[in-house]
Amino acid sequence: MLLGATLVVAACGSDGADDSAGPGGDDVPVTTADTIESTSATPTTTTPTGTPAPALASSTTSAATTTATTMTTMTATNGAPASVSGAIDEPGPGCTRLTHFADGDANDGWFVVDDGVMGGRSAGAAEIADSLLRFDGEVVTAGGGFTSVRFRLVGDELAETERVELRLRTDERTYGLTFEDESEFRGRRVSHGADLTIDGDPDDDGFHVVTLDYEQLRPTVFGQAVDSAPFDPDLASEIGIIIGDGLDGPFRLDIDRIDACM
Repeated sequence: MLLGATLVVAACGSDGADDSAGPGGDDVPVTTADTIESTSATPTTTTPTGTPAPALASSTTSAATTTATTMTTMTATNGAPASVSGAIDEPGPGCTRLTHFADGDANDGWFVVDDGVMGGRSAGAAEIADSLLRFDGEVVTAGGGFTSVRFRLVGDELAETERVELRLRTDERTYGLTFEDESEFRGRRVSHGADLTIDGDPDDDGFHVVTLDYEQLRPTVFGQAVDSAPFDPDLASEIGIIIGDGLDGPFRLDIDRIDACM
């Protein structure tokens, strides 16, 4: 099985999550799936569009009109027991566990950024429970067309690494991985992104292990390719998972763990 397409990057950090201003948009702490409160929103940019292809084939996407995002923050369901599907294992050789979603205190800081404020109607939600991060919702391409879940790195979590490895369960839609470092292009923060490509059969719980090398990442600003330095993991400040595959409809992605590997 192959799941992959041209990533539409909603410019992690440059689409409204300005580091200097802090998270913009609707800020919604989540301890279970239904605890919500709001603050104000910050404008952003990029509208993924695209032409879908048959399931398990590639689709082509492009971006970029000026947009804004809705941002929600989340915390974990503390003390959630490990499930079979979210069973905790040890990182492989040369890898460090970035998060396994088992310890709520260690996973605060994930937040959703979507296209709601600029008139788009896509809506993503994220919940940590049963040792999994579940990212689900609905993509509406009219007026927007993307939603993402992101995590602000606070130190050198990716320093001296060359790739990330994820264990995830997907609905066969196209998802991308995005990173942000200190790169700027003409005063705008650069986002580095690539699609997640899934090969082979899932395990007994429906999960795949997916690896993405940093050299696969491509720099963009507001979804447009730019001539910028390659992603520098030593300066990484944010990681995110985005769906903007040009398809209307519901989606669901379960993430068991993310490892950073040398």
